[in-house]
Amino acid sequence: MLEGFKRFEERLKAGNPAGGGTALDVLTRAEEFLRKRDYESALVVLEDFYRFNGGDLHMNLLLGEIHLEIGQDRESLNYFNKALQLEPGNSQALYGMGRVFYLRGDLNKSAEFIRRAIDEGLNKPEVYNDLGIVYSQAGKFFQAEQCFKKAMELKPDFGHAVVNLSSLYINVDRYDEALKLIDDYARDRDLPIDLLFNRGLALELKGMFDRAVKEFEGILARQRGNFNALYHKGYCYLNMGEIHKARECFQRCLKMDPDNEKLHTFMALTYAIEGKITEAIDIWKEFLPMFKSVQKKDVRVTPTKISPIKIVDSLESTQTKRDEKIDISVVIPVMNEEGSLFLLYNKLKRVLERLKKSHEIIFVDDGSTDNSLKIMDELARKDPSVVIIKFRKNYGQTAAFAAGFKYASGDVVITMDADLQNDPEDIPMLLKKLSEGYDLVSGWRKDRKDKTLTRKIPSYFANRIINKLIAGTGVKIHDFGCSLKAYKKGIVKNLKLYGEMHRFIPAYAAWLGIKIAEIPVKHHPRRFGHTKYGLGRVGTVLLDLITLRFYTGFRSRPLQFFGKVAFAATFLAMLVSSLLFFSKFLFGWGVSFETFLLMVMFSILGGMQFIVVGLIGEIVMRGFLEAQDKADYVVESVISYQNDR
Repeated sequence: MLEGFKRFEERLKAGNPAGGGTALDVLTRAEEFLRKRDYESALVVLEDFYRFNGGDLHMNLLLGEIHLEIGQDRESLNYFNKALQLEPGNSQALYGMGRVFYLRGDLNKSAEFIRRAIDEGLNKPEVYNDLGIVYSQAGKFFQAEQCFKKAMELKPDFGHAVVNLSSLYINVDRYDEALKLIDDYARDRDLPIDLLFNRGLALELKGMFDRAVKEFEGILARQRGNFNALYHKGYCYLNMGEIHKARECFQRCLKMDPDNEKLHTFMALTYAIEGKITEAIDIWKEFLPMFKSVQKKDVRVTPTKISPIKIVDSLESTQTKRDEKIDISVVIPVMNEEGSLFLLYNKLKRVLERLKKSHEIIFVDDGSTDNSLKIMDELARKDPSVVIIKFRKNYGQTAAFAAGFKYASGDVVITMDADLQNDPEDIPMLLKKLSEGYDLVSGWRKDRKDKTLTRKIPSYFANRIINKLIAGTGVKIHDFGCSLKAYKKGIVKNLKLYGEMHRFIPAYAAWLGIKIAEIPVKHHPRRFGHTKYGLGRVGTVLLDLITLRFYTGFRSRPLQFFGKVAFAATFLAMLVSSLLFFSKFLFGWGVSFETFLLMVMFSILGGMQFIVVGLIGEIVMRGFLEAQDKADYVVESVISYQNDR
């Protein structure tokens, strides 16, 4: 990226021997931001400058690379297209287009553009390696092999290509070639963990279990929490007849991934081999696949890239493993926010580092279908303070906050949205207010940058209603829906959230007598993606509000609540009946109108009955979930790279 920047800078100097004046000053500032990986500030500077230099090839290439770096494939594609219009056949633009289509999952177009970039003279090992990855994922193994070999020919010590080629050989059962390739590479250098794993896996699949165990032990000596190495070590011990050692490995793996079906199968098998059938059945429980279905293909976990995603822990087990003290936990639900994640992380990280407090950033992936998970994984790989909680599907923002609260270990928990509408620069103000003795500090989007009809007006009436309900507490909140909040740890650890209840946390806290404050915070227009809220959520919010009022005021005395509802419904029914009776004498209404009034009356009564039945169902379900200590969401995995450091 900086190479492209230098090319543009040299071209500007060539056009202005005197030094470029203001233009070069602007570029100097942009270069400083790029070196700090502050892409948002660099984009602000360069895109403003682009208005006057939009016809420059290298400027378009540079902006395309920056947008690609932060996962904004649409913007990146636009700049690379403009570069190709300015210079058809430009190899750097073609290579950029290929990487954009790879991010989008279009492997055929990706391969086409990267191949064209090579044909136009972009003869670099990294380009051949990327093309090999594309071919490999498309199932074109011969072409992938040739690309990886070409990358190694251009750069013999290119470890990425060796990892990918050895993984390819293992995938197509060419284990001896994989071992020879790795051994040749290891002659004058230490092997990275990915190549140690590939060598161990090739030995395992050849049936050389004792040698494979040594390779996996070498990995575990460097990364004690490496799940794949521990899993395959246990599998090798099982095949060697070392039952107790195999069981020990599988037990350690189960602490990291307690819902893994194959681990339960292998654990049960270790007891069954020893004749302990009762223990085997207890382990098996609902996991009943036969061992014969666990074939070689089931245990092949080969990396296709240099740093595959590592699923290291479940939500529950990680809580007991992290002994370090955390001052601040930031919980951020994510649902299809690929355009904003890099920029949000950079801004948030700068703020947290200025505070000079230990921290963790918890992204909760709420069933994203775009590149959000890939981007979050890239952030987690370079920053051990980043943790990703991945849901099996979309459960909603309340479930995401609940999962984040359960994992968070900071003395203070900050919540915010991932769409860049909340500003991380407001976090120090929240913490300062919290230090004044408050338990919860809520943000107030005083100058809100949302659509009036679908967002601001419904929010205004909802806030008025909630404030009426909590009028007796002495607390008044202007903006219950603002996600930017700061909590003391003890508050969030005792919250049970369901439905859309996250927006009512301040109201719930007010009824419990918790000290609450509110401060104005900045609010920005949404720059990327689309809002997930609209008028369709109003009904859900109102029903949750009724439920919340019941739980805070009448949970221990439900008869009073139902009595008030019944009294109101009866009064309304009597009023409608009286109107129906007197209208016959006063106005001479016909039967059709009487029928209409009867329909209105029964509709009101029926609606009240449905609400009451819904509340009873809510009580029963919450009682069940809380008694069983179950959540209304399923965590697929917790992704972290803390153990790799």
